[in-house]
Amino acid sequence: MRKFLSIILILCCSLLVTPPIFAQTNEQPNVTVTIQSPVTVKEYPGFETNIKAIVTNNTDQAIPDTMAYITMANTVKHWTVNLEDYSADQPITIGTLKPHEEKMIELPIRFVYTDKYKLYVTASSDQESAVYSSDSITVDILGNTKIEPLIVEVIAIAIPLLLLIWMLAETYRARIKR
Repeated sequence: MRKFLSIILILCCSLLVTPPIFAQTNEQPNVTVTIQSPVTVKEYPGFETNIKAIVTNNTDQAIPDTMAYITMANTVKHWTVNLEDYSADQPITIGTLKPHEEKMIELPIRFVYTDKYKLYVTASSDQESAVYSSDSITVDILGNTKIEPLIVEVIAIAIPLLLLIWMLAETYRARIKR
């Protein structure tokens, strides 16, 4: 029993001593993608803009067949967005990135639906299995209506209730007249 308790104590102590491990690396990736502008978007549906980003080759070798595209995630519904509706479903062909070359790209997008999103630019190459993404920017597409939820609730409940009362009153009055 004493050996068993000693082993448990040693295991518990070893867990306390171990440093936390995070999913990151100190190595620089082969390609970095950085969004230059806009820093954030807070607009109404129909707003069109270009996402400007820099794609950098951090290696000493050329990276052929490079392309970049926009990826967007809805942060309210927790799903990715089909960018066909946003006119942003086609990637930009960068071609070959020479060693340590930086290329500025512009990706057009038209925001359509009201919600909150995270937008980032992704670069990939046919020659590499890795996909490289930028940090995200926040996108808030505002609703263009100012509907007060309380008024909607009152109307949705009060009108049917008034109609029901009116129908009952008419039915009651019709029975009394007979």
